[in-house]
Amino acid sequence: MKTSQLLGALLIVLEVASIGLFLVCGQTIFSMMSTVSPSGGGQIPVVVDAATQIATLTYASAPSNGGLLPVKLGIGFGITLSDGSYSVKNVTTVNLQPGEQRDVSLTLKVPVARLQQYANGNGTLNIYTSFSTLSDLVRLDYNALAEGGT
Repeated sequence: MKTSQLLGALLIVLEVASIGLFLVCGQTIFSMMSTVSPSGGGQIPVVVDAATQIATLTYASAPSNGGLLPVKLGIGFGITLSDGSYSVKNVTTVNLQPGEQRDVSLTLKVPVARLQQYANGNGTLNIYTSFSTLSDLVRLDYNALAEGGT
């Protein structure tokens, strides 16, 4: 009888601890979600070099970890044309301790003709975000797609 009571108490403690850990992980990840959007109101600036006809797209963000656990943050973005003839992407990973904030900047160099194809509705802009904590035991991936021409 004593062994079964001890085992039952241990299981209850483990269940309460796992619920608490789940809540702390969720609080950490969701506190970061709003901080990874691009700076400047969600716009991705495009600068065109007239001489080379190369457009530079810059995704800049200042993510901060308002949670209780360290987070590994993956951010990436790219453009892919619908016919598969062109694809470019840039990805980075940042480790953030609780309370830490970092500036992240990713750039893409795209020929203006290819960017025009995307703008005419023949491609997709993909923004990828990944949050993981507890040594990658808890992970949330988010993919945002923007069809060209819209």
